[in-house]
Amino acid sequence: METNSKTISLFQILTLFCIISFITVRGLNDIANFSSCNGSIAECNEELEILMESDISRRFLQEKKYISPGALKRDQPVCNGGARGEPYSGGGGCVPPPSNTYNRGCQKYYRCRDDA
Repeated sequence: METNSKTISLFQILTLFCIISFITVRGLNDIANFSSCNGSIAECNEELEILMESDISRRFLQEKKYISPGALKRDQPVCNGGARGEPYSGGGGCVPPPSNTYNRGCQKYYRCRDDA
């Protein structure tokens, strides 16, 4: 009977040792994988970054995955410019309207024609 209890306790100790060894080796592998990354933070934590909610991930999910029909029309300019042959900048196309540029007039020592 005493031999049977020694066998059971030896088996329990051996099982406990195997479990602790497995956990320790697995933890060391995680540490080795973590410290071996020489890239940026995003590259090293790529799996974690995908799981985290961020503004960038929302933008990726909201972006359109198709080309608009207007981009496929070859007879029309890309920026909704004027008629055929007119530049894109005419009639409210790609180029925005000019802003109010700073104009301080002409000083006397420049001797302007209008003498402003």
